[in-house]
Amino acid sequence: MRHPLPLLDARSAETRLCTYCPKLCRPACPVSTVEGRETVTPWGKMRAMGELTRDVVPAGDEPASAAAAYACMGCGACATLCLLDNPVADTLRDGRGDAFAAGLAPAAARRVVERFPARMERLESIAGAIDVADLPRGDGATAFLPGCTAVRFEAGDVADTARAVARLSPSGGCTLVADTCCGSPLLEAGDREGFLKHARRFATDLGGFETIVTADAGCAHTLRVMYGRLEVAAPRWRRVEHLAELAARNAHLLKRDGDAGEVIVHDACKLGRGLGVYDAPRAALTAITGRAPTELPMHHEHGVCSGGGGLVPATMPETAKGIARELADLVREAAGGREVTVITSCATSRRALRAQGIAADDLAVWIARAVLR
Repeated sequence: MRHPLPLLDARSAETRLCTYCPKLCRPACPVSTVEGRETVTPWGKMRAMGELTRDVVPAGDEPASAAAAYACMGCGACATLCLLDNPVADTLRDGRGDAFAAGLAPAAARRVVERFPARMERLESIAGAIDVADLPRGDGATAFLPGCTAVRFEAGDVADTARAVARLSPSGGCTLVADTCCGSPLLEAGDREGFLKHARRFATDLGGFETIVTADAGCAHTLRVMYGRLEVAAPRWRRVEHLAELAARNAHLLKRDGDAGEVIVHDACKLGRGLGVYDAPRAALTAITGRAPTELPMHHEHGVCSGGGGLVPATMPETAKGIARELADLVREAAGGREVTVITSCATSRRALRAQGIAADDLAVWIARAVLR
């Protein structure tokens, strides 16, 4: 019996466009590049979504077909080569929503949802141990959201980053909000209703702030784009920005590090292709190091994914590692044997690169050091 797929049914035009396209975006997709399979190219994944809506998938094969929606980083790289501006990542996200609702989501995606309450408990526990007693609040108009990855794995950097945000903020202070999540893991898993419920609570809890500053590219994209696209109850804040944007506007407050070695800038997918923010990280790094950062062979809208997004590390862990290896190879090519440090605006990318033996730092850490130096 055919499963109801209301989100995908509304995407029939998009799936048809990809089905009859000569696969122009194939070389841009990091998943298909590593996997080497037609079924996980953007064309293959969109074809699978179309077949689900047309009820031509053999009985019993629906879970395997639905899993194609999860073979996507959500990095947006395919869009750079698409002449039709077809929203592949958005369509596949809708496919995840239908798959989860119909009980077709991969086990790894279901586990992410099941473990989300424990994730929140862990964030609350870690946040309670971060000492920010000396953090100036200013007029209380600015909240700093470090992002789950930073809180869970780099909590030692969070307090200093919050102090830097306070100094950069027009109000002269901020409130650290490290005990919650924007909800993107639920959305990536396909639990759209769970995401909307959580997001509305998040928007209510942070509704008293005028500005949300985040150090995580994924959080910035979720709050600035996905909250509006999925019609989360309108939050009262007027601005959501990445720390790189705040720092670039206040570059005069970034003290130069005369001992900084050569740095390579990495364009985080959600900040670059997702929000169109490319200049701010480079402006901040130039102010800190005194020179423009070295570029990777592929950068700006052609920047390479680190393999850390889209829930792919959970659903396709070996593929995620392969994507990280490809980025690491590009870094080594750009370094040419020199000692360099990769600076990224994504804590997940920092972890992925470090796992490949690459010296990598989060731009937020460099900004904090430059402000507090």
